[in-house]
Amino acid sequence: GRYENVEIMGLYWHFVDLVWVFIFAFFYLW
Repeated sequence: GRYENVEIMGLYWHFVDLVWVFIFAFFYLW
């Protein structure tokens, strides 16, 4: 139901945050 969709969205946004962290770290260490 709706709760499953909320969990999927939460995991999706956590994944996006991790991607941004890796991108900033990559440019910082460049």
